[in-house]
Amino acid sequence: MITGAPPNEWRGFQSVIFDCDSTLTAIEGIDELARIGDRYDEIKALTDAAMGGYVPLEQIYDRRLGTLGPTRADIAAIADRYRETAVTDAREVVGALQAAGKRVFIVSGGLLDAVRPFGRWLGVPEDHIRAVAVRYQTVSGVPAADQAGERADDRYLETVASPLTQAHGKSAVARNLLINAGGRSMLVGDGASDLVAAADVDLFVGFTGVVNRPRVAAEADALVTGTSLAPLLGLALTAAEETTLEATQYRDLIARSRAMIQAGELTIQKDGSP
Repeated sequence: MITGAPPNEWRGFQSVIFDCDSTLTAIEGIDELARIGDRYDEIKALTDAAMGGYVPLEQIYDRRLGTLGPTRADIAAIADRYRETAVTDAREVVGALQAAGKRVFIVSGGLLDAVRPFGRWLGVPEDHIRAVAVRYQTVSGVPAADQAGERADDRYLETVASPLTQAHGKSAVARNLLINAGGRSMLVGDGASDLVAAADVDLFVGFTGVVNRPRVAAEADALVTGTSLAPLLGLALTAAEETTLEATQYRDLIARSRAMIQAGELTIQKDGSP
């Protein structure tokens, strides 16, 4: 186990894949939808069971949405909540990674109509964002695709078939994104579906700054344990890239990252090197 500045062999990853909920933002989007119908505790219990690895994600995914029946407007509003609850330094970390030439992705089991605008706000290219699309129907029961235009009161009908509604689905999506990517890859997340996808990247970093899920904390290659994502830069960037960014708008972010790492907010748990 290594706490403090990572050795050089642990530094430098060309592709960085982020989970969204409880990683880039401090909420779980579908749980937030449950607040509208006053069913938060019920839905959160299902989410926690899946993210903790106690039940398969596919067993509860559609059940949650079918129970809630959110409208198009309800789901769109989650994008605003994502921005309001963005994890500390998330936007700057994405910007710094891209300034260093890294490829940044979001792969999420959240709803695309909420994750996509949040990802754009973070600065992630739209074609680097993967999440679960849904179909809507109007209050009359006619599928929204058969209507002229979109209405705020169009209601959830079903999810579009996606591997991201399944416990092992993030692995397939990550593999597809990384085809011909070149360089080493890193995945950052908090849940069981992220842990499953660890086999398809060179390094899995568990983020426990929002929710500390025991299985993820125990099995991740590395952990960021504070409430900021800034310590990730100590892994994703080479020492030379970090030095280059010190001469840019990201100077203060680099300083914060180093201070957090020295304070013990980054731990390497894996033996050897990635």
